[in-house]
Amino acid sequence: MRESIRGYADGVFEDAAASGDLRQVVDDLAGVVRLVADNENLRGVLADPGVPVSGRRAVVEDLLASRVRPDTLRLILFALASDRAPEVTDNLAALAAWARRAQRMEEAGRREAEDPVGRMAARERLEGYAAAILERVAERGSLAEVEDELFRFARVVESNDELKAVLTDRAIAADARAGVVGDLLSAKAQAPTVRLASYSARSGSPRDFVGLLDWLVELAAAEADRRVAEVRSAVELSDDERSRLAAALGWLTGRTVEVRDAVDARLLGGFVATVGDTVVEGSVRHRLEQLRERFHLPEINIAPTAQQESS
Repeated sequence: MRESIRGYADGVFEDAAASGDLRQVVDDLAGVVRLVADNENLRGVLADPGVPVSGRRAVVEDLLASRVRPDTLRLILFALASDRAPEVTDNLAALAAWARRAQRMEEAGRREAEDPVGRMAARERLEGYAAAILERVAERGSLAEVEDELFRFARVVESNDELKAVLTDRAIAADARAGVVGDLLSAKAQAPTVRLASYSARSGSPRDFVGLLDWLVELAAAEADRRVAEVRSAVELSDDERSRLAAALGWLTGRTVEVRDAVDARLLGGFVATVGDTVVEGSVRHRLEQLRERFHLPEINIAPTAQQESS
C-alpha cells in the first residue's frame, strides 16, 4: 500500500472515530474486500490497466454509494486513483487490515508508534493525510485560515531556539513531540491545523519539521489553486504593501498569490519573497552585496579600532 494511501486512511479513520462511525467503516471495508474477491467480473474491471481511473471510479460509486459510509467510499476512491490498477485488490485488503488496527487502537485508547520511514516516504504519507483533512476544510471554506495558522506556527518554531530544539530532537518520542504541538496549538488554532501539525511531528523526520509545516502551507494553497509567497521583510508590511506585492508576484508567476510575511531585521531594508522555486530578492543587504561584487568592494568593518576607543 502506497504511503499516500496510508496517510489518507489515517485521516479518514480519525474522522470516522470522531463521529462514532469507525466500526461501520471497518465493517464496510471488510464487506468490500469479500465482494471483490467473490466477483470475478468486478475484480477484473478494477484491476484492468486498460480501464481509465474515471471509469473504475464510476463503477465503484455506482455500486457502493448507497451501501457504505461516505468515509468508506472516499477512501476507496482515493486508493483507486493513487496506485496502479493491478494493486487494487491488495490495497483494499491492506486498508481493511489497517482499519481493524485503527479500531483496536481506538478501543484501547492508545496509539502505536509510527513505523520509521525515510524522508520521501514520510512526505508522501503526510501528503495523503493532508489530502484527507484539507478536502474537508475546503468544503467549509476555511483553507485560508488553516494556511495562515500553519505558516505562523512554522515561523514561531523557526525563531524559538528552545522550542525548535524540542520539536527536532530525535531522542524525544514522536508522540511526545506531537503532544507538545497539540498543547501549543489547541487553544490558538483550528482543529485541522492542530491535526496537520501534530501528524507532521509524529510521522516525519524531526529535523524536517519546519520544512514539513511550510510544505503543508503549499498543499493548502494548492487545494485552493493558489500559491503562497513566503515574504521576509525588514519591517512589517502594511495591508496596502501586502496587496501590491501579492499583485506583482501574481503577475510574475501567473497565478493568484497569497502573501505570508514575517519580519527579518537582518535584511536592513526591502524584502525577499519565495514562491515555490522562484525567489525575488529586493533587500538592501542583497543590493549592497551586488554592488560590492560589481565594483570589487572589500568588506568594511565598522567596529571602532583600539585607537578610536582610547581617543
